[in-house]
Amino acid sequence: MFSSIYFAVASALSAEPQFPAYTRKILAGQLNEACSAAAAWSDPDGVGRDSDYLPMLAYGDAQLVLGRYVEAEETYRKAQRLVRHSREALRIVSCRNAGWQAFFQNRLSTALTCFARVGSESDATCEQRMESLVGEVLVLHQLGSLTSVGARLSALAELAASAQDPRWSELATALHRDLLIQQQVRSADELHDHIYWRSAECDFVPQQNTVDTPASQLAAQMPLLAQRLAYVEQLRVFATGGRHHVETLDAHLHWAQRTGLTTYHRALCLEVAVAALAASAPNTAEAMLNQCRVVPGQQPWHERWYLEYVYCLAKVRQHQGRIQEFAQLYGRYALASIRHVRTDNQSMTPVAAESLNATRQPKSDDVSARLPGKYRRAYRYLMENLDQRDLSVRELAAHIGVTERAIQAAFKTYLGLSPSQLIRRQRMERIHDELTREDGCATSVLEVANKWGVQHRSTLVNGYRKLFHEAPSETLAR
Repeated sequence: MFSSIYFAVASALSAEPQFPAYTRKILAGQLNEACSAAAAWSDPDGVGRDSDYLPMLAYGDAQLVLGRYVEAEETYRKAQRLVRHSREALRIVSCRNAGWQAFFQNRLSTALTCFARVGSESDATCEQRMESLVGEVLVLHQLGSLTSVGARLSALAELAASAQDPRWSELATALHRDLLIQQQVRSADELHDHIYWRSAECDFVPQQNTVDTPASQLAAQMPLLAQRLAYVEQLRVFATGGRHHVETLDAHLHWAQRTGLTTYHRALCLEVAVAALAASAPNTAEAMLNQCRVVPGQQPWHERWYLEYVYCLAKVRQHQGRIQEFAQLYGRYALASIRHVRTDNQSMTPVAAESLNATRQPKSDDVSARLPGKYRRAYRYLMENLDQRDLSVRELAAHIGVTERAIQAAFKTYLGLSPSQLIRRQRMERIHDELTREDGCATSVLEVANKWGVQHRSTLVNGYRKLFHEAPSETLAR
């Protein structure tokens, strides 16, 4: 995914105060060297090993960028064990890590919920908020929700303008530009039948002069980002018929391949194929598709990537006059597009509106994603019995056959919350969801609270105000 580049840059900017060597290497495009440096720093016998979790966190980020997902998950767990600042800090780091892992595993609704949680945490740093906004932008773009993308980009730009490091503003501008150019390419007349993107919201309005700013000036201190921007600029030129501008495209493709960014390289091949079809260059499109050919029976790495792959293949066959193959491929693509549009709208709309899913078992469950397998069973039991007012930690521990001390330690380590705190938090979120429902079914605050096992007014008001910064009666009155 092209998102790997922006995640790497955001990670590097966040890590610089504590780990400048990692930042320099990432921004220079030396991703493998950055991963090695972070590994050495995080080694138990390494010179930099101490109680600071950030080098370990950077190591997990580098592994994620390079596609080492299993190793990244273990590294993130180690990093979270080193977070000793506060439970709030641990909760933020846990949400952040789960969000990026879910995004790279194509669990977009879960990723969006995680990033939204980080942004809503009052103790989150400016860097953590900006990184979570980068994550939200990338997820929402993948879902084709371009209006929401524009809103998050504006929030990111505003926050970045107040940051001490001006490179955050450069990152925000570059990301906006990248997404705008991709949308321009997909809006070409030759791609009028690209159902998935044409059915997405198309009012993504560019900022003034965004496209005219030279990439070298925009990211002078960030060669990795400058390289990506130079590539997308040439992609736009190529899509409009400038077929002699292919050197930059080839160079970037070869760099990704040499660096070992397999997923990113596949994404690049598909981006060039789309641009080639926009430019009526089916032979180039076919050559790109051949570099990322999907073997029959092979599970596609990314569902939406595969959607666009099938579309491009269908268009190539149409240009070649192989009408029967085109009809079969395009039919498969059209049905999958409609299914994905419906699924995306159903799964992400509550989150995109910045409210959590109001069902008892949310599809986008970020809490479950942050817990080890054994303790996910305890969490599922917790959610299934959340309305039971006598639900206890002892009951949760007995359900999975561990001691109360063990479940307390696990929840604090992976969530930054004790089981009791999580029960209270989830109840308050369910109450908030019902009080903000558009159908107006909630008529009494206490009635809703009793439904979710909260009996005492003081418990309700204090817990609700701490989480949502207002009284439940104020929420209901809006």
